[in-house]
Amino acid sequence: ALRLRLAIFLVASLLGGSLPSGAESSKETQDATSPETNKPKQWVEVSVELRWRNEFRDNADFSTGDDFDHFLGQRVRINLRINAHENLSFFVQGQDVWLYGAERDKIIHNTATNLHQIYLDWKPAGSEQWELRAGRQELSYGKQRLLGAFGWDNVSRTFDAGRLRYRRSAWTGDFFWARLVDIRRRGAGHRPGNRDLYGVYFTRSPKGSSGRTELYGFMLRDGLRVSGERGTAPRLTRIFTLGVRRHYQPATGFRYEIENVWQLGKRGPDTHHAVAAVANAGYAWGGDHRPSLVFEYAFASGDDDPADGDSNEFHNLFPTNHLHYGYADLVGLRNLHDFRLTGAAQIRPKVRVEVDYHRFLLAAKRGPWKSAGGAVLGWDLTGSSGRDIGQELDLTVRLPLMKRLSFLAGYSVFLPGAFAKRTRGPQTHHFGYIQTTVRF
Repeated sequence: ALRLRLAIFLVASLLGGSLPSGAESSKETQDATSPETNKPKQWVEVSVELRWRNEFRDNADFSTGDDFDHFLGQRVRINLRINAHENLSFFVQGQDVWLYGAERDKIIHNTATNLHQIYLDWKPAGSEQWELRAGRQELSYGKQRLLGAFGWDNVSRTFDAGRLRYRRSAWTGDFFWARLVDIRRRGAGHRPGNRDLYGVYFTRSPKGSSGRTELYGFMLRDGLRVSGERGTAPRLTRIFTLGVRRHYQPATGFRYEIENVWQLGKRGPDTHHAVAAVANAGYAWGGDHRPSLVFEYAFASGDDDPADGDSNEFHNLFPTNHLHYGYADLVGLRNLHDFRLTGAAQIRPKVRVEVDYHRFLLAAKRGPWKSAGGAVLGWDLTGSSGRDIGQELDLTVRLPLMKRLSFLAGYSVFLPGAFAKRTRGPQTHHFGYIQTTVRF
């Protein structure tokens, strides 16, 4: 296995240094609904991404005792695009993922070396309005709060999907069916039942405007049968999600974002009704340091009665949570009030520093506190532990050293509140990382 990884690394380096590049990477910090940028095409385009990330965590379980953990994550991606015709192209992305120093928490995606993406893009009859993408692919929309590629993760997320895109004037409409590609972690077996997502996503983005309006609808069909709150027979989950988002972000000046989401359907045998909302406002200045300041409030409903047969905890579908609710990944958009203040500035021509402060509260006192991955971290069915999950402070430094080399470093400290102390533990949680990315 080690020889295979070394061979992949050498091949990637040789290809990257000798062939033209093609940009096919997840842009986690940008909106993901804009049509792809038109660039001059070559018949064959090859690109390579090499990424290493050192991570550490201390007091991951919030209890006393030595549980310091450290590992190095490695990801190698080799991308091949074949532009067979001006209206037809093929994209293949091979991926190799491994964790060093974390033998008890290896990530396996069928095998460590796999096809992360493989799809075709086709414009029927040379149409400039219609485009079909079919095959294994990443799906990212809006700020990825509900549907994202989760590029922070070493394996990331893909779907076996078909997506039909229509463009007309300022409007873009996507219609898709997608099945989540199963990811096995810690050597676990495949999850029973497929997770299918059907969706429509409309975006209005006038040319030259800093504003964007989005309307969308998703239908989740989860084949895993779950029991209801009253212990009734297990059934499948069907959840309909409707949302609207308004985003306005000029290069400088006042900026804001508003997103409202409603859900209904069945979570197993239980009736499901839930809501979520995000609103932020801020200001960005110009000049050499380009400082900015943004305040954000995020809300997701919780279930305050876990035995009434009604499901009210918001289901955040397939998000890239890491971008929004604390970089320590201890909180997700479920049963949540999150008050966030973000300040950023360019302290050097190529160094940008960002500081985030979060204040986390439960929306429903009798509902669970769940991590970004959906794991239950704390739960008090009596509600006597209150709502205070805790506070988090994140420091992030971005250093795009040169065109093909960039660094990202961060440190997070999570201070548990009364609820976290009573249900999890009193210790302060620490998380840090240094990430290096090379692209050819």
